[in-house]
Amino acid sequence: MAGHIIYVHTTLSAPPEIVWDVVTDVARADQVFRSVKRSELLTEGEFDVDTCWREERTFFGHHGHEERRVIECDPPRRAVVETAVGRDIVRTAYRITPFGAEGDRTRLAMTTTLDTSGRSVLGRVEWSLLGGHSYERTHKMLEHDLEDIEAEVHRRGGGTGTHAA
Repeated sequence: MAGHIIYVHTTLSAPPEIVWDVVTDVARADQVFRSVKRSELLTEGEFDVDTCWREERTFFGHHGHEERRVIECDPPRRAVVETAVGRDIVRTAYRITPFGAEGDRTRLAMTTTLDTSGRSVLGRVEWSLLGGHSYERTHKMLEHDLEDIEAEVHRRGGGTGTHAA
């Protein structure tokens, strides 16, 4: 049961490889994303399925540590990351698509889904009453993530972009 599905996107003046490098640089997430206070890589090797890291982050109104794991990976086009927050499962899919005649622009789409099926009946009722507040806060955080990705892409040699929710 999906508690929320949030979709945000942006178009960046940079090739997909630079955007991919920013999105998958999990060891430096605390230096890129304002919502990440600390990031610790738990696995070695390239970003791929089963890459795992721990973040201290604000997510769906929750403040705390989450262990995040890559569950799908198709470099440099798509990655899906999953984390458990209490009894909920949060999945964020990153889709990176070349854009423009020269291939020098990239469309980045992020879809975040909150699966609340692990909650009790009372927990689901509570969510139906209070979940809207979490949705708004998380939507704003994801918009900030797009801004932070854009700024880091620019620092790494890409241009600026425009984003929308």
